[in-house]
Amino acid sequence: MRSLAVAICLLAFILANPALAIELHAGQSWFEQGDYLLEPGISIAAESDAQQSVRLDFTGRTFGGFTQATGILSLNLPYKVLPWDFVYTTYGLSLMDQYTGYKSPNPGKDESIHSWNVGLNLGIGWQIFKADHWDARLEWNSHIFAAGLAFIYMTTARKTVFTAAIGYEL
Repeated sequence: MRSLAVAICLLAFILANPALAIELHAGQSWFEQGDYLLEPGISIAAESDAQQSVRLDFTGRTFGGFTQATGILSLNLPYKVLPWDFVYTTYGLSLMDQYTGYKSPNPGKDESIHSWNVGLNLGIGWQIFKADHWDARLEWNSHIFAAGLAFIYMTTARKTVFTAAIGYEL
């Protein structure tokens, strides 16, 4: 819930600057969170004409008495590496919110863990279609986080998000 509030604040900040053209994207995403298993999710993004963007990627699932949810809010800045305009690269900061909950069949025995983490991200994307105010994209964003107290041992946590999105320029 806090991730959504932060995303709305960042989006409001971007929209408050009338000099910027805003492009909104929404699409299907797939999270690879370890063990090379892909979990379906959603992606929402707002991008300025300077190709700076704010993204919110979210996935969640319930299996048995367990509920698991991951939200990643990221600020992405352009970094020109390749000579083609339709292929782009980004880097930036990420804020991850993870929730795991267990609903016990016994009253009063429910448990949950809510954790936050800050990290870095790198991404590459391909704009496969652009006409009028519409575009379609495929993206691969890799997020790297310090793994809590294990940071002392230089252990990291990572999340990779693959996205197929459609955008509209306002």
